[in-house]
Amino acid sequence: MSARQQNMGVAVWQTPGAVMLLVSQLLMSIRDMPLGSFLVVYLQAAQYAPGTISQIVSGAQVTGMLVAVLAGRFAQRWSSKHLWMIGIAVAGINGLVFAVDVWWWVVLCWLIGGAGASLASISGSSVLTGIGKPAAMGLLSSLFVICFTVGGVLGNPLAGWLIGTWSYTAYSAFLITMTIVGIVLIQRFIPQTTTVAASGLSNVRFDWSFMRQPSVYNILAMRGLATINYGMIMVLIPLRLNELTNDVYVVAVYGSVMLFVASLTQFVVGRIADRWGALMPTLVAFATMIVCGIILALGASSVPVLFVCGVISNAAAWGLLTLMYVWVADWIAPERHALVFGWLHAVWNISMIIGALIGGALVSIMVGLPFVVTGLLNVLSLMCAWWLYHLPRSSSEAQ
Repeated sequence: MSARQQNMGVAVWQTPGAVMLLVSQLLMSIRDMPLGSFLVVYLQAAQYAPGTISQIVSGAQVTGMLVAVLAGRFAQRWSSKHLWMIGIAVAGINGLVFAVDVWWWVVLCWLIGGAGASLASISGSSVLTGIGKPAAMGLLSSLFVICFTVGGVLGNPLAGWLIGTWSYTAYSAFLITMTIVGIVLIQRFIPQTTTVAASGLSNVRFDWSFMRQPSVYNILAMRGLATINYGMIMVLIPLRLNELTNDVYVVAVYGSVMLFVASLTQFVVGRIADRWGALMPTLVAFATMIVCGIILALGASSVPVLFVCGVISNAAAWGLLTLMYVWVADWIAPERHALVFGWLHAVWNISMIIGALIGGALVSIMVGLPFVVTGLLNVLSLMCAWWLYHLPRSSSEAQ
């Protein structure tokens, strides 16, 4: 009997560590999700030029990408729980940008905070796969990711109320308080997860051998190819909707519907993966992105086509984010989860940039071209997913 079958009766809410993982993730999402939007507003009010604002905002993504691989290695050596706490603390430095209007202070805090956010994301993912039971990994992963959305829904109006009622200084104090609360909760209630020392790998300086595993490069390829398509859609569809309708309300409705459908999809996909395994929903999600890419290419000047297929393709991409945790849990040894999540985070950043660049370059040639090109890339994703789940167990690191 497989581990998944043995644990079918274990519910997420019957595992205290899993419950506190979700609570901690929700609180940190409430803290982090509104930051980018309100930083732009804050810098604009301080008379920063639009070009300067964009450089500051994107700088955090660059620093996060640079530390991603090292973060995975640190989590192996020091435990994912401890690095999650460190990442949350460092990311909390972002909140200090609202305390002082000095350009070098703003830049320094935002760049350091971006590195901390990368640490927190990678180590939090590793904690998730360490805590989750095999039979409930899909559900726990979906709830973990949904916390991002719920955090944004709750955090944005709360941030607006704090700033509007009091000041940016009060908002900064709130962010610091949330950082302390998150660290205390994790220290007190989140259990330790597997470390390198526990598996006899503590003396390895840089462990590159895992990259020779077929399961690893299949997972990296699946994550990267899907993200290229997602990165393009996130830029082009709102732009096309605005160009065709000249109505920001349409774009706002699209964003709201997109988040709602994506969250529902993540929950459904997680449950399906728990009951029947991750292969089938993975193949369906990639096939959906391919079909939507073709339809979008043919109907790139139609508002209904852009709206409906954009929502569906985005939901497929978010469903794949949930499934990513199941791929890692199914095929990667626990002590190497942090390493793989580090590489996955770096691949995500690079692929988002590639997707945006491809979209901008190809749309000038033919408006529907970027949709079909990035959509058809997922034919390779389908092949990688099929190969991954038909690998012999001797080719996998999963234990």
